[in-house]
Amino acid sequence: MILGRLTFGLLAVAVLSGLAVAPFWSAARPLESLETLNGATPWGFWLRGVHALSAWGFLLGTLGHLVEVLWKRSEARLSPAVWWRSVALLPVAVLALLGGFLMRGDAEAQAALAVWREVSASFPLAGRGLGALLLGVPGSDLAPVALHHAGTFTLLAWLLTAEHGKVLAPDLRSTVLAALGSFAAAGLLPVPLGPATPAAGAPLIGPWYLLGLQEALVHLPVAAGWLLPLLLLLALGLTRHAEGRARAALLAFAAVWGAGWVVLSLRLLLAAR
Repeated sequence: MILGRLTFGLLAVAVLSGLAVAPFWSAARPLESLETLNGATPWGFWLRGVHALSAWGFLLGTLGHLVEVLWKRSEARLSPAVWWRSVALLPVAVLALLGGFLMRGDAEAQAALAVWREVSASFPLAGRGLGALLLGVPGSDLAPVALHHAGTFTLLAWLLTAEHGKVLAPDLRSTVLAALGSFAAAGLLPVPLGPATPAAGAPLIGPWYLLGLQEALVHLPVAAGWLLPLLLLLALGLTRHAEGRARAALLAFAAVWGAGWVVLSLRLLLAAR
């Protein structure tokens, strides 16, 4: 499928641009290093934009391709194990992007880091250890976050994408198209940085792909931060094993979940204006 190949190309652009940005970023001074990249490094703002926008494109492409597969009922062509791993690509992509958001080091990133730490801690039995593994201990620098952003989750995303597409790397045409689109978008849509501390009364907004979850956590227990996504993944994964009304019910649940995310995201954005 064309969308799937283009999504793999966007992942390749995100990885390559991330390698180019990495030497300018400091785990001990994340915000200052990115401000220097944006303001004092020739074309630094554009390079950072290419990395961010290609990564966002990869997430949107992954979601769009998943919808495309379910719409065409082509998930049955994959073995159950491959299908479940393909569904797992969605949370892997989100976690990879969330790590990149935390690496900004500004006020919104610091708030998101605190929320992610609490959500991880709510996980039964191994929650605190999981948080320390993924985020480091409180008060430490962002080196563990960077390690999992650039290493663990990116490698998993590549392997899962390659397995789903049955190719180890994207084709040249898809990569070139993804690169040209990312280059143009980065020139038109600069990716901003926030201040180190929020202005009095200013709302703190997390990454756009988690806005619905951010709003839900205002009204629900913190464990909803991993329970709600888990329910969605289970519904999507089980479609491979269901037929007729059962499959329709699972897809209806996923559609309602998505609609709820959109409504909550819009509610948060309107309240923040």
